[in-house]
Amino acid sequence: MKLLGEKIWRLREKRGLSQEEFAELLGVSRQTVSNWENDRATLDAYKLKQLCEVLRVSADELLETGSAPAETPQESANAPQEEPTEKPRRGRGRTVFAVLLGVLAAALVAVGIVLIAMPYEGNTTSSIVIFTPTFGGIALCVLAAALLIPAFVLFFKKK
Repeated sequence: MKLLGEKIWRLREKRGLSQEEFAELLGVSRQTVSNWENDRATLDAYKLKQLCEVLRVSADELLETGSAPAETPQESANAPQEEPTEKPRRGRGRTVFAVLLGVLAAALVAVGIVLIAMPYEGNTTSSIVIFTPTFGGIALCVLAAALLIPAFVLFFKKK
C-alpha cells in the first residue's frame, strides 16, 4: 500500500515536472510540495482538485489506498529520500523550569558535599536523630536527587 505522498511524487516525476515547476503550477512553495510528498502535510480540497488537474488523474485514483500508479524499476530507484524528522519542540517554559530545577539540585549537592566534609566537634546527646553537618549534607544530597528526577523527566520527555 502506497502513501499519498509517494503517489504524488511518482505522478509528478511521470509528468517530468520538478518540485519547483509543480509548485508554481499549483501556486504553492516548493517546500509545500516536498511536505506533501513526504507525508508531512495534507492537501486541502481545493489544492487536491488543482493537483489532480495538473497530474491528469482523478481524485479517486490518487486517494485510492489499495493500489498506486504503475511504476517502472527506474522510478523505484529514484524514490524520495527520507529527510530526517525534526525533533518536536518542547515548550520554552517547561525547558526553563527543568533547567532551573537542575541548577537548584546542583547547588544543593555542592552545599551537601561541604556539610558532609565539615568536621563535627559538637557534643553528643541521647536524641534519636542527631542533626550533624554530615546528616544535613546527606539530607541535602537526597533532596537534590529528588529534584533531579522531575528535571530530567521535564527536559527529556517527548511531547
